[in-house]
Formats: sequence, structure tokens, C-alpha cells
Amino acid sequence: MFTTSPIFKERALARGKSIYPKIKTFSEILPLAGKNRVQAGQKQRAASSSCTQELQALFGCLKKWEFDDKPCAKQHSSYMDCVHKGAEEAAEYMEAAKKGTLGDGGSSGKSMTSAQFNKIMKLFPQPDLGQQPYRQMKRLPTQSYAEDTFHRKHWAGKRS
Repeated sequence: MFTTSPIFKERALARGKSIYPKIKTFSEILPLAGKNRVQAGQKQRAASSSCTQELQALFGCLKKWEFDDKPCAKQHSSYMDCVHKGAEEAAEYMEAAKKGTLGDGGSSGKSMTSAQFNKIMKLFPQPDLGQQPYRQMKRLPTQSYAEDTFHRKHWAGKRS
């Protein structure tokens, strides 16, 4: 194979590149800190189907009958039943999210909403979360002065 020949290795080493893959590891520069509450990044929604199969069946029937809706009443009713069922599930999910009830997060119950998590954190607050004992850009004792830890090497200095 061409990539395993000694010529390829010599060329790679001559260009200053390693023949081994780069290994990236996580190094904790600043201590990780959490908070006692979470904000919802997106609007909470129930994990329900979007009724795409029923809609495709309805559109297929409409195309077959040249958009005459009388022969497609069965597909239309099944699509509307799916939409109403999804709306009911979403309403239950939103009600559970507002109450912060634990255990049943709507129909699935597998993941917690942000309101449920916030309720648990109010019941059992963690005293050390979110209180940083350091400034954001402060060098820790384990870091050397020579390291450019915060990538400030090329920042413009103080204007005189």
C-alpha cells in the first residue's frame, strides 16, 4: 500500500508532520461551575408525531382524484384525528411543565422539563453551585506565567 511505504513516512517527517493521529484531551483551565436553575433554551414541546404519514396519504389521495375531496374523506378524517390527538398531548405536556409535576413529563416521561428540574433544585439546593471563587481571567497556581492560557498574547495594549 502506498501510505505505508517508507518514502511516504520520510516525506511526512520532512514536512514536520507527525505520522500518528492527533490526540485531543480535555484540560480544565477554569473550574467547571453549574447553577441551581436552568433556563429553557427552546419552547417546551411534547415528543409527539407530526402526522406526516397521514398527511402524505391525504395528499396522495387528493392527487389521485385531482383534488376532489369527497373520495378522500377517510384520509382527511384520519389526519384530523392525528392532529387533535397531538394537540391534546401537547396541552398535557405544557400543563405538566407548568406545574412541574415529577415522574410524568407528558406521554413519554423519559426526560425532565426545565420546570421539573428547577423544582427539584429548589427542593434540594446545592450550596456550592454557581459561586465562582475566582475571577474569569485569573491565572491559577498550577498555570505558568509563560502560558497564553486566555489567548491574550496578541491583544492590543493600553492606549497611551
